[in-house]
Amino acid sequence: MKKIFKDDKARKEMNDVLRVSAWGFIIVISSFVFMYVGRWIDVSFNTEPAFMLGMLILGISLGIFRMYRDGVDKTRQNVYKQNKTA
Repeated sequence: MKKIFKDDKARKEMNDVLRVSAWGFIIVISSFVFMYVGRWIDVSFNTEPAFMLGMLILGISLGIFRMYRDGVDKTRQNVYKQNKTA
């Protein structure tokens, strides 16, 4: 099998880029799912657009929060690996 990346550093950088792009996709998809659920609740209870907007804000907020936690965890892992090798 042919190696795409010659060194480990380039592979790790590409993984980080893919992780960030995946989080963008996750935030968009989750916001649409939450907005759809909010719209369904609004139509069911005739409360338009209260739940749709609330669920949209909730979906975006949760996506950004999870992305932040993933970044903090990744930073902690990098610091731990640096301290372990030093």
